Formats: sequence, C-alpha cells, structure tokens
Amino acid sequence: MEILKVENPGKVYGTGEARVEALKQVSFSMRTREFGAVVGVSGSGKSTLLNWIGGLDEADEGKVLLKGLP
Repeated sequence: MEILKVENPGKVYGTGEARVEALKQVSFSMRTREFGAVVGVSGSGKSTLLNWIGGLDEADEGKVLLKGLP
C-alpha cells in the first residue's frame, strides 16, 4: 500500500537575483514498511521538502498525498 506520494513539488524563495528554486523534479512514493532518507547538499531543499510533507509549509506547485489524500 502506498502511504506517501510526492509529485513534482516546487518552491521559489526570493525574487530577481536572489531568486532560488527549491525542489525541482523530486517526485517519489513510499509504501508501507519502506524506509527512506532525505540527503543532499546544503540548500538543496531537504528541510523545505520535510516541512511540506509535514504540513508546515506549502509548495508553489505539485502535490503530496498521504494514504491517497491531499
């Protein structure tokens, strides 16, 4: 059973020269009894992704489904 599905999230911080795009092309899903890890270089969007999955932040685009529900 699929418990988590993340589809094409996108988040933009700042404007102009200070514009930073986080979470480009990071779609994945996890099934019951699977373990995962979020890894990447500093500033790659790890915390942004976890905040989005946990409902603490909203992405500018894409969707996250927990047990099939938004």
